[in-house]
Amino acid sequence: MSIEIYLPKPHEGQIAAWTAAIEERFHAVCCGRRWGKTVMLVNIATSFATRKFAIPTTGQLIAGRVGIFTAQYRQYQEIWDEISAVLQPLILSQSKNEKRIILRNGGRIDFWVTDNNKLAGRGRKYHAVLIDEAAFTKSPEMLEEIWPRAIRPTLVDYRGCAWVFSTPNGIDESNFFYAICHDESLGFVMHHAPTSSNPYIPKEELEETEKKSDPRVWQQEYLAEFVDWSKDALLDVDKLLVDGQPIEMPPHCDMIFAVMDTALKGGTENDGTGVVYFAYESTYSDEPKLTIIDWDVTQIKASLLPEYIPGVYDNLERLAKLCRPRLGSQGIFMEDAAMGAILNQKAETEGWDMTPIKSALTSKGKDERAVMASSYHYQGMCKIVREAYDKTVSFKRTTANHLIKQIAGFHLADKDAHKRADDLFDCYTYGLIIAHGNYAEL
Repeated sequence: MSIEIYLPKPHEGQIAAWTAAIEERFHAVCCGRRWGKTVMLVNIATSFATRKFAIPTTGQLIAGRVGIFTAQYRQYQEIWDEISAVLQPLILSQSKNEKRIILRNGGRIDFWVTDNNKLAGRGRKYHAVLIDEAAFTKSPEMLEEIWPRAIRPTLVDYRGCAWVFSTPNGIDESNFFYAICHDESLGFVMHHAPTSSNPYIPKEELEETEKKSDPRVWQQEYLAEFVDWSKDALLDVDKLLVDGQPIEMPPHCDMIFAVMDTALKGGTENDGTGVVYFAYESTYSDEPKLTIIDWDVTQIKASLLPEYIPGVYDNLERLAKLCRPRLGSQGIFMEDAAMGAILNQKAETEGWDMTPIKSALTSKGKDERAVMASSYHYQGMCKIVREAYDKTVSFKRTTANHLIKQIAGFHLADKDAHKRADDLFDCYTYGLIIAHGNYAEL
């Protein structure tokens, strides 16, 4: 009895990548956003898991074994769901806890997370290894340890192949994806796949996106080219100004709100607790307007944060008297992680007007959120009032305008990001996405 399954139909660009060097074992697909790498991952995994292969040394036929590797847990969820749906009639058992799908023919698909797991894949044998969002794996661990010591050996027994997919993420010779795309000694064939090679993406949409994007973001995210982010910050502070000057406090608006990012502990190498206050206006303007009307950052013990929160609401009330929001204050949008999650729970008992920021947004990496927000910043869709622009506070023994400092100092693909305070930068990008992005659809 035969069982039919239906694979997603690949487009011309995906077929070209598949057939360009099919005889090679190791492939790096450098693709733009919306190119369709998930479809290709699903098709490759399914093709291998449903076929029989001869063991090179004995000739015995066995079903295909596939290992899928991602940097973080959330990144393989979509792949799991798609593969599970396609292979449903053939699945013998599956377990998200064990991260495996076993088919009736003996085929097997394992899922692995590489971050903080130098043993990912160790001890397994695969006919095919698939690595997704490889540019966002940890550097240099992935290049120097996880790939050569844990993943590459899984392909020895069956002379398996590897397909590595990612959008570029800066120029860094210690980054695994950058290295396999540029160092021929690593043995990978590179396939360049810009977004435009997906025929299902409307040309007009790409043209509109290019107009609204920072040229460097367009080059990396859609042209799938490696960009050097070390020279210039992602966001130009001048975009917050009008003719080089901050604006005056808006005399009226539709609403005001605050975005807050908390830290669990203090210390000069850790983030503090930041809050940025915004005014939003769309009723009497041709285009929606977002304005930074105040900000604050502090280092405070986690146990004292509940005592800090009422002061945020007092400041919202002060700002409401200045901006006269028609719909009033919308309270605090709180990052729902670490101490923020505890405060969101406490808000229910305290009666605080607090909204957890959606996990679909907070779970994205800082760089990914920054890219999401960059087009709105590039178009000048947020301005800053003079009071907030001229404001300085003491934070980590330094007196400065830390909001401007963090925006001006943020670089994508920064190897030293863990040493950098980004609390206010996070609040700013969250605010841009909440006000101007497709936040409601996340």
